Amino acid sequence: MRVYIDIAHPAHAHAFRYFIKEMEGRGHEVLVSARDKDITFCLLREWGIPFADRGRGWSPSFRGGPLPVRLLQSLVSLAGKAGYLLAVIARLLPMVRRFSPHLVISWSSYHAALTGRLLRVPVITFEDTEGVGLLHRVNRALSSLMVTPASFETDLGRKHVRFDGYKELASLHPSRFTPAALPDSPGKPYTVMRFVAWRAWHDRGHSGISEEMKRELVRRLSRHGRVYISSEEPLPRDLQEYRVPAGCGALHTLLAGAALFFGESASMAAEAAVLGVPAIYIDNMGRGYTRDLERMGLLFGYGEGDGQVREAADRAEGLLGDPGMAGEWQRRRTRMMEGKCDLTGWMVELAGHIGGGGAVDTVAEANSHRSPGNPPPGDS
Repeated sequence: MRVYIDIAHPAHAHAFRYFIKEMEGRGHEVLVSARDKDITFCLLREWGIPFADRGRGWSPSFRGGPLPVRLLQSLVSLAGKAGYLLAVIARLLPMVRRFSPHLVISWSSYHAALTGRLLRVPVITFEDTEGVGLLHRVNRALSSLMVTPASFETDLGRKHVRFDGYKELASLHPSRFTPAALPDSPGKPYTVMRFVAWRAWHDRGHSGISEEMKRELVRRLSRHGRVYISSEEPLPRDLQEYRVPAGCGALHTLLAGAALFFGESASMAAEAAVLGVPAIYIDNMGRGYTRDLERMGLLFGYGEGDGQVREAADRAEGLLGDPGMAGEWQRRRTRMMEGKCDLTGWMVELAGHIGGGGAVDTVAEANSHRSPGNPPPGDS
């Protein structure tokens, strides 16, 4: 079987890392394209995964303002994304057609979904972010199946399939992830922070943590140990000394050894939580999966205003001052893992069923009548 995968984000690279390895180990062929986003290329190269470069994408350099300005920004953004889509299809379609895939799979890539539709190949699109209705409608129209965590709070209709788990468990499930030794072992305890650029489709209307508040957070959290910052945007000169020193592929190991995560990234907050590291997540909206992890006591969500961020800092300092915190979070992690699927294994079985000619409708229909997380029909 031949499988084409499009990767648009570092989190998606992690989600497909072991899937690609397992599919190739079973004798299947895999073609990968990737967007030049943050550390995506660095990760794929470090793992030895060949890929086709589909460019950086189109990201607006503006955000915020009065309603008429935001509407204009949205129109410009939509036009920019449409132009990039056409450029990507023109670049990738001939290559993917020559590869002749049996299956196209991605995490929320309408570029991949459109490619699969044009080639009349089954398309599996994974999603885990609510609040992007237009993107969901486009992907749903182009895809054979829409796959989400069980905690996803939107009903995507008859094509919707759910699994019991989180995207982050594709790479961080205990059966797959063991922290490696870091070249320069950081002194403990330490906190990992993450600041994002707020330019994604689902980031419209968000402002994030203010620059002054970032400095205040670093000062406060530094009282309890070293602080390491991962940032999509260049850090101000006075915060450069806090930049994460580890290579791109070592970030999960660094995160696994942290006393606390504090940041604006939903993916990294969830990664910390499933590793049993207390996570403070800053976002006005949140996600279904972050709320699910919050109900399990592994993550705490706060808004982006200075007042709420200060409340989050209070919570963080309280956690860092608790000597029993690490043990308690590992117990909470153990409870969280009960019933969660090995997502990579589940994806391999699903791909084998659909790419091998199995009926798409039976997967979606069966999924609606059973507990999420079970293997697709015919592959148990």
